[in-house]
Amino acid sequence: MFCSFKNLRYFTSMNTEISHSRFLAFDLEMTGLSPQHDSIIEIGAVPLLGLSLDGDYFFTSVQPYTNVRASSKKIHGLDGDDLWDAPPAEIALPKFFEMMNGRVLIGQHPQLDLAFLWTAAKNIGGNIPFDWALDISKIFARVYPDQRGFSLDSMAHRVGLARENEFHNALGDAILVIEIFSRILPNLQRAGIHSTDDLISIGRVKMKN
Repeated sequence: MFCSFKNLRYFTSMNTEISHSRFLAFDLEMTGLSPQHDSIIEIGAVPLLGLSLDGDYFFTSVQPYTNVRASSKKIHGLDGDDLWDAPPAEIALPKFFEMMNGRVLIGQHPQLDLAFLWTAAKNIGGNIPFDWALDISKIFARVYPDQRGFSLDSMAHRVGLARENEFHNALGDAILVIEIFSRILPNLQRAGIHSTDDLISIGRVKMKN
């Protein structure tokens, strides 16, 4: 099945104020850590205009083509039995890629997630023009330079938030990224971070090769 994503683009007005910028907070869960040898099994995303919800939450499980590694199951609690009836990548991924269109991506250490998305797009006969995203960890470090750990849980704890569930979930983690971002935004603005371009200058990361 060939999937064409050639019309996808980033949000182009990078000098727009944060409150008027279109973001997509996203997260993936995978069977392991190798884009070449592991599979995406969950995708979660939250579309935003500034910090306001700009559409429906997106969540899908994805049928893996590789076994779930034990080390990954400890993180998300999923195995093959949980995913046997999930939609295959060629069904699940194009819906998510369309949601990315015209938005700036933001995630937690998204370099690896981007590499998985690129590989997955190629596997279904397409490609995507997204090779960078904003990393909430780098943005958080601008506000809290003394922070020692940049896991979602440690950052959430620093700003008075907590994970609701024991296991990671792609949508839950995407929501937590936004909640952390909303808590630190006033501090960012006091530090002179007002536009998408300002965020890019402190938080942009490239896809992991």
